[in-house]
Amino acid sequence: MPTEGFTPFDDYGSDSSIRGLVAGQKVLNRYTLKRVLGRGGMGVVWLVHDEQLERDIAFKFLPDIVYHDKAAVESLKRETRRSLELTHPNIVRIYDFAQDEHCAGISMEYVAGDTLSNLRVCQPTHVFEVSDLAVWVKQLCLAIDYAHREARVAHRDLKPANLMLNNKGVLKIADFGISRSISDNMTRVSSAVHGASGTLVYMSPQQALGEAASAQDDIYSLGATLFELLTSKPPFFTGEIMTQVREKIPPTMAERRKQLGIMGKPIPPEWEETIAACLAKDPAKRPQGAMEVLQRLGLADTAG
Repeated sequence: MPTEGFTPFDDYGSDSSIRGLVAGQKVLNRYTLKRVLGRGGMGVVWLVHDEQLERDIAFKFLPDIVYHDKAAVESLKRETRRSLELTHPNIVRIYDFAQDEHCAGISMEYVAGDTLSNLRVCQPTHVFEVSDLAVWVKQLCLAIDYAHREARVAHRDLKPANLMLNNKGVLKIADFGISRSISDNMTRVSSAVHGASGTLVYMSPQQALGEAASAQDDIYSLGATLFELLTSKPPFFTGEIMTQVREKIPPTMAERRKQLGIMGKPIPPEWEETIAACLAKDPAKRPQGAMEVLQRLGLADTAG
C-alpha cells in the first residue's frame, strides 16, 4: 500500500527511539507532532508543524543510543551542516539539527509521496521498465552530479527506499549522508552490525570494507539500485553477500529476469552495459560521474 509521505525506514528493524511521543505534543519549543511517517531501528520520523517556518516538515528523532552519545551527536551535527549546503530540486532539503535535554533530531523537507521501492512492488510485474524510469533516472543523475561536483557531498546510502516521488511525480533523494552516518554511529556505540544487511546489497566493495567514502561508491550504488528497480532484486541478495560483492560478477539484468520468471520488454544494450559498468569492482572502471552515466544511457539530451 502506498505511504502518505516521507518514510525511509522500510528495511531497518524494530523501533529503538524515544517513546511516549503523542500527536499534539510540542517538542524542542518549536515542533508540534502530527503523525508518525516512519519508524525503525534508525529512529522515528514524524510529520510535525514547525512554528518558526510556519509549515509542515518531517522530523527524524535520533535513536536513544545515539542521542546519549556525545561523539555520535557531534558527528551527526557535522553531517547535517554539510547537508545544509545541498539545495537542489531533486534532493530532500535538510533544515536543521535540533536537541534539548530530552531528544535530538534532524528536520527536513516533508515529501508527500512514496518510495520507488514501494512503487516498484505495485507494478504489474513488480519491476519497472526502462521507459518508466528514464525521466526519474535523469533527475537522479543530475542531483547526484550536483552533490558530488558542487556540494562535495556523497550520499553513501543510495537505494530504492531513499528515492521518492512527490505528488507531482518529481523524484527526490532522501537522507544525503544522514542515514549512513546514523548507522555508522549505531554500530560504534552498540558494538553491533545494525543495519548492515539492509544496505550491504547496494554497497561497493570499497564501502563494504570500510574504506573512505567517495563519489564512486555512489556510482556503484546507483547501478545496484537501477538493477533492482529493473529486475526486482539487487545484484546479490542471497548467500554470503560480502564475498559476492567483492568477488562475483552479477548476471545481466535480462538473465536475472529470466531466472525470476519476469516477463517484460527487452532491456536496451546501453542500459545493460552502463549498469554493469557501474557495478565494476574497480572504481576506475566505473563511469567517472553521474553525467557520464546519463550519457551512456542516452539520456543526456532528453527532457526531464
